[in-house]
Amino acid sequence: MPLDSKTHYDQITDAWKEFMGDNFHFGYFDRSDMDIVAAAEAMVERMAELCDIGADTRILDVGCGIGTPAFRLHEKYGCSVEGISTSQRGVRLAQEGARSRGYERVRFRVADGMDNGYPDRSFDLVWILEAAHTMSDKRRLFGECYRVLREGGTLIMCDIVQRKPLSPHKGLLFFLSHLGEYYKLLKAWGPAQLPTMGTYADRLVEAGFREVAILDITDRVLPTPMLWRENALRVLREKPGAFPEMKVREFVSGCEILDSFFRSGLLGYGIIKAVKPA
Repeated sequence: MPLDSKTHYDQITDAWKEFMGDNFHFGYFDRSDMDIVAAAEAMVERMAELCDIGADTRILDVGCGIGTPAFRLHEKYGCSVEGISTSQRGVRLAQEGARSRGYERVRFRVADGMDNGYPDRSFDLVWILEAAHTMSDKRRLFGECYRVLREGGTLIMCDIVQRKPLSPHKGLLFFLSHLGEYYKLLKAWGPAQLPTMGTYADRLVEAGFREVAILDITDRVLPTPMLWRENALRVLREKPGAFPEMKVREFVSGCEILDSFFRSGLLGYGIIKAVKPA
């Protein structure tokens, strides 16, 4: 079982390309007839429309996956994008994608969002698409984001969150009563820490951000886990042996549990925007 996010993503990247497509994140379903590919692209569009992006915009993509959102942003706006991830496999695929497309202003490297190594005030926009939950220290993450943003720059992020606040006592009881499910989630999705949207907002303010805005889009993302599940089962039927059956079954189980936690109201999904004061 993976011990950290880096190991996890190195191990699952190729399988997730089959189960999820080229976007390793939830979809935004604004129409009932959307498939997972269109919905995942719509999530990128939904985030981007909340920002002011142009050809001169410099974007840091924290947790870049295999580069697909970065490519989409560059194609639509002409902006430059620096993508970082701790997964060597993901970064290698992203670099290959940039080379094959001839995108000289879209670059990728292995780096940690909590210690990214870029100079102060290097970017106009920090983009965190479903990566914050994988990072253990949210204060360090947002401190780094604040540091590398120019004055007046924007942070935009989306992620799974804890939607139903639980007291420490109730939280412990819930965890113990669902221990088997949590174990399966860990195997399928890797380590995660899921604060509430309010806690994310608090950490952003502590880092120095202002104009923090929260958008709950839980209802728009709900179809995602079961569509991933369908894709994984189809791969199991149509490409037997492509991936170890046990690993595919773990992914399927993880999708089912994730869906149940969303339907129960325990988990939600949000977009959060914040600004570094000028």
